Amino acid sequence: MPDPQDDRPIADASAFFDDRDHQGPDPEPSAGPEPDPGGYDLADHGPPPGPSPVEEAPASLPPEVPMPTEAPPSAPRPHPARKPKVELSPATVDQPWSRMAEWGPTLAPIGLALLATAALAYLSLSLGGWAASIATAFIGLGIAVLLAYPIAITLERPVRMTPEHAIRDYYAALSHHVPHYRRMWLLLSSAGRTGAGFGSFPAFREYWAGLVSGLKAGEVGRLTPLSVRIEDFKADKSAGLEAIEASYSIAVFLRGREADGPLHSARAETTLSRGPDRMWYLDDGRLPGR
Repeated sequence: MPDPQDDRPIADASAFFDDRDHQGPDPEPSAGPEPDPGGYDLADHGPPPGPSPVEEAPASLPPEVPMPTEAPPSAPRPHPARKPKVELSPATVDQPWSRMAEWGPTLAPIGLALLATAALAYLSLSLGGWAASIATAFIGLGIAVLLAYPIAITLERPVRMTPEHAIRDYYAALSHHVPHYRRMWLLLSSAGRTGAGFGSFPAFREYWAGLVSGLKAGEVGRLTPLSVRIEDFKADKSAGLEAIEASYSIAVFLRGREADGPLHSARAETTLSRGPDRMWYLDDGRLPGR
């Protein structure tokens, strides 16, 4: 039954859930044990036992390596003695190059052809044949022009201040429709004019004419010119020298057909001598490798 002293309304159902009356007064907090005024002393038990120390074994030293004994310095090996260069003695040049020596044999036939032409033209004119006289003059002048071909191809002087220029000028005289054998002959020293196969200018001209014909081997006409290349020239400095050794590579082609390969090629070694005109002359006039 509800408590008659409970002044809350009956309809208030919260009374069924209120447990204030079922609990007693709040208990007073209990005091904990009082601390000892003297404090707490820790018992002296000594240091904690630790692991027993392990005796370290002495580190083993590496075995002693004997130091290599330094070998006594050996005496320097003597270098092989270089062969001293043999001083070359220059060959004599009995006939140096000159315009008169080169063109003289050509000027004489030209002069004779012009004199004969003039005489025939005058004779034809005196007989009243103007047409015959003019025809004779043209024919004679044409012959003189053909005879002057060696002069036309040698207008440039062969200035041979170095041995390389001397060799190039020598073979340049061979590179014409009609080779200029006389210029080649005049660019040789006395030693070069007495090589194997020739000892005079007619024999020299025959030697080279046979070589040129053999190189062409009948594949082209007689007037087809050759082309000569000089490469890889090696020689000492020529200043102050009267004779010198030289080496070079030579290759002979047909002009205009260089792509077909050389007709002849070789490596040459020769000597050159300085002449009285202070120009260089070849001591060997033969074709290398033939």
